[in-house]
Amino acid sequence: MTDPADLAHAVLLRVAEFVRTLPADQLAALADGTAKLSVVDKARPARRSTAAPASAGVDTERVRADLVTIGDRAAGARYLADLKLSVPKLRALAKELGIAVSSKAKKADVEHEILQWTVGRRLDSAAISRPPQARS
Repeated sequence: MTDPADLAHAVLLRVAEFVRTLPADQLAALADGTAKLSVVDKARPARRSTAAPASAGVDTERVRADLVTIGDRAAGARYLADLKLSVPKLRALAKELGIAVSSKAKKADVEHEILQWTVGRRLDSAAISRPPQARS
């Protein structure tokens, strides 16, 4: 099977099988863009860094799940502030969430990026996809 259309069809069937097994929260995260699927080549082992990974000191998956359920940016900002993380720990959290931040970013900038890529994008997407209200 070398025809690109046949290969694409086979890949889509495998992706559909995988997606069907995901829990609802992960499906929602994929749908709103806060999660992504990636391709991992089984033939090549992933390169691992020998340096110890930076840890935010919090349960990243819990933070991700909490941010997905928050309905506005202000509440998200309060949630991050309540974690009382230092700038290095916020940067580590952003990295663990898959969010790129500048190494020179200040605390407010890192918090803003985390909020934008977790809460903000979801809210923006929902606002854009909402049909306009009927005029009376």
